[in-house]
Amino acid sequence: MRLSSRLTSLSALALALTAITPALALAQNKPEDSYTRLEINGSGSVKAAPDQLIARFRAESRDKTAAAAQKAVNTLVHHAVEQSAKTAEVKAAVLEYSVSENRPDKAPASWTASQALTFTAPDGSALLPLTGDLQGEGLMLEDLSWSLSPENQKKLTLDAEKNAVEDLKKQADTLAASLGLHVVRFASVSMSSGGFPRPVMMMAMAARGPAADSAPPPSSTAEVQTVRATAHATVLLAP
Repeated sequence: MRLSSRLTSLSALALALTAITPALALAQNKPEDSYTRLEINGSGSVKAAPDQLIARFRAESRDKTAAAAQKAVNTLVHHAVEQSAKTAEVKAAVLEYSVSENRPDKAPASWTASQALTFTAPDGSALLPLTGDLQGEGLMLEDLSWSLSPENQKKLTLDAEKNAVEDLKKQADTLAASLGLHVVRFASVSMSSGGFPRPVMMMAMAARGPAADSAPPPSSTAEVQTVRATAHATVLLAP
């Protein structure tokens, strides 16, 4: 009798599952246009101290001949790179080079040569004194800016995107509940970064002449920067 009773119970359970399974499959295969669609936007942000200081310089010389102007610029750049190499934390990059002839109306023709170069360091302890020295040697400081390194920027952008997704989820649950519905799933999600934070810059500073050798090097404050991300989602709701 016990075996017969158990078989009867199992048969009843099997029949119940057989009846439920098509209903579940139907719910899973329900077309999207049968749900209530909710379009929402979310945002997220993270704050971090900059971890990169960049000094942008220009070496420039004007002379009667192109050769003389270029020689002066080459010498300035060579000495600047040599000086930066003494500090392992500072990375130098020698960039665009240009030479042009000047023909004023009432003055002899001349040639101008110039080259841009940048020096990057994780902080100002080594770069700021170097910046002052290079100004004293005749290079023009075009700007001095704090920013986020590419590696840190990538990590912080991902964190901001995660916060934007959390914002989407909270909005979806709250709005669905206020409508007397529940979230079935997110049909689509798109992300966009809020753009890189603007570097904190100083204005261009002219090269310091010999009389300014005793002047202090430039200073710069590393202000906290904000990385932002936005998200858009289409959410499917049902009773």
